[in-house]
Amino acid sequence: MTRVSIFGGTGLIGTHLTLRLLAQGAKVTCIDIREPDLSPLLAEATGNPDFEFIRHNVTRPLKIECDRIYNLASPSYMHHDPSQPVTTLQTNILGSIRTLDLARRNRARLLFASSGDIYLTHNGISSLERHRDDSFYSILSEAKRSAEALHRAYIRQYGVDARVARIYNTYGTGAQIDDGRVVTSIIRHALDNSDIKINGAGDRIRTLCWVGDTVEALMRLMELDASKAPFALNIGGYHEITIEQLAATVIRLTGSRSRIVTGDPRSNDMRRKVPDLQLTRRTIDWQPTVSLGEGLAMTIEYMRREYVREHVAPPTWVETC
Repeated sequence: MTRVSIFGGTGLIGTHLTLRLLAQGAKVTCIDIREPDLSPLLAEATGNPDFEFIRHNVTRPLKIECDRIYNLASPSYMHHDPSQPVTTLQTNILGSIRTLDLARRNRARLLFASSGDIYLTHNGISSLERHRDDSFYSILSEAKRSAEALHRAYIRQYGVDARVARIYNTYGTGAQIDDGRVVTSIIRHALDNSDIKINGAGDRIRTLCWVGDTVEALMRLMELDASKAPFALNIGGYHEITIEQLAATVIRLTGSRSRIVTGDPRSNDMRRKVPDLQLTRRTIDWQPTVSLGEGLAMTIEYMRREYVREHVAPPTWVETC
């Protein structure tokens, strides 16, 4: 039986990954600072004898036996992160060192969840301007880039079997309804019939990937033989949409009375954040299968159910896209 450790396992991607692996007969250890029973989807796994939960912060060492390690740990509670730049850096850099050392001791295979934000420096911004930029996305891009450098170093110096997934915007059922992600934020405001505020003119272009499709890509990348696995692959959607179009689509699907309100543009915000999936298709024979319309409908239905809950879960260290 394959022993899999998932750091950030109670997050959106971690939750779906846990359930997929359990269904395939793996023994899964979920490691997070947020209890699994706070997740509507993970609650069903807590009675499974092959599921174990460890409350632990990825920045601290952990002794555990495992064959596969998914490091999805990174602060994703968006409106908290700007006041926690050190935490963002520590979680990605120290967390990478801890999981890389764990993989080295166990001779385990490791997959690190990086972000499409590492390409932020390709946005025509000078080096000096970047160094003056203390926005969350700039800090996140530097944290992920540093973490990737650590993985390259461990591969080269210690022969660790590691690979990197650069994940773009992922959405779906199982997310906290107030997690600050673009899709959940828009849906939440639409269900409230409150104004949907978007940065700038709403013309920023993004792609969105259904969480189940993202998980499928991660699992395929993980199981690639080390001799065939590239250092990093982009994982994300291929259907381009502006933030304003996304908000309008959600308003239509929910029957909301919300208005779209534009505001100041966000610092260092990429105008077009779209993954190049050519290498991904060739390497793991993968592309998203769930359409945006299908995915939004499922997410809206899920959030309607969750919206009536009185309890709102606290922040969790999970994947950021």
